Amino acid sequence: MAYIEGRGDLYETKILRITPIDETEKTKNLLVSTRDPGSGNALLPVLKELAGDKELHIDVATDGRAQEIIQANFETTDSTPKGNIGALAADTIMNTPQVILMDRSTEMGIDTYVTATFPEVPKILVQDSYTNTIPFLLELIQRKLPLPEKICVMDDAAKDMIVKKFPQLEQTIEVTGQPAFDRFTQENTEQLAHEVKKKLGLQPTDRLVSFMSTMDEPEKIEKMAEALKGIANNFYFAFRRHPRDNVSYETYKKILTNAGIRTLDTDEFSTNDIGAASDVVLTTWSTEGLHGIYRRKPTVHITDRNFRVPEGIELPLPPVTSGASVGLENVADIAQILPQLLDEHSALNKKLQEGMADHYPADGKNAERVAHIVRQYLP
Repeated sequence: MAYIEGRGDLYETKILRITPIDETEKTKNLLVSTRDPGSGNALLPVLKELAGDKELHIDVATDGRAQEIIQANFETTDSTPKGNIGALAADTIMNTPQVILMDRSTEMGIDTYVTATFPEVPKILVQDSYTNTIPFLLELIQRKLPLPEKICVMDDAAKDMIVKKFPQLEQTIEVTGQPAFDRFTQENTEQLAHEVKKKLGLQPTDRLVSFMSTMDEPEKIEKMAEALKGIANNFYFAFRRHPRDNVSYETYKKILTNAGIRTLDTDEFSTNDIGAASDVVLTTWSTEGLHGIYRRKPTVHITDRNFRVPEGIELPLPPVTSGASVGLENVADIAQILPQLLDEHSALNKKLQEGMADHYPADGKNAERVAHIVRQYLP
């Protein structure tokens, strides 16, 4: 059961059946488990690839923001068993799946449940960020649950991180790319940025800095706001609250505006819109930092150990070690770095552009590669 502020309908885990495109008899069964928004966005392109397979029946065990993503993109039927145990009786109402497609959620539960309920079923684990796979594998080992048959990771750096911890899994890992990143090969980022800035009331020359939150403590934002005071007139600021953060947006906004930072209300815009319009993207370890990199935006990963750093994160992060992003171990240092990033002709900016192009290429076929692996395990 995932807690989402203000959304009681997303608390309860559900079993959703994706309505098939045609009436062909379904002889193959796929079970998907997903909870977090990052997980839902990573699996969505793969499901779109698979949904057209005529013989394939797809059930999704889901709650939280991932449930929103699934229901917004597919016609579904809620087939959750009735009664007090709800989705925990999923195995009584669905055919035994032949493959499970999953992505570890930050708030584990669904992923470990389907693993324990169907231990003999091959599992394909998709990685949506560098930080989410190793803790899940450790959890499976601790609970003596079977490890995935295949782990689909973003890039070679992601594979190396897992192999370093679990050398026995080297042959299990496939570098497919992160499926959610396929869309950047089709996006006209420059046009989208122009449209969003216009709607925000900004001029083309106005600079927009966004902070993509990962349920960051208000104390961290206070420290960042204090550091930005002296250069606050150089940019407009958009604070994007993480969809699972139960600290109110108004709390963060008050901190920023009290520091004299020109903070824009961007509730009517998607995080995707603001990311495209941003001239600089700030984050801690959010996947939105990688979105910025694929859009060739200068990004900063702030990993200040004076604040909460999730267990299992190895620092510095791969985008920083590869030279595709700036890493800051002290949030107060942002005041020295940001002016360089706002200057597109600075030496630092040019260095980042080279790192992004070298280490984060895109061909738009990540979801296709993952779907191919899933099909290999179907009868």
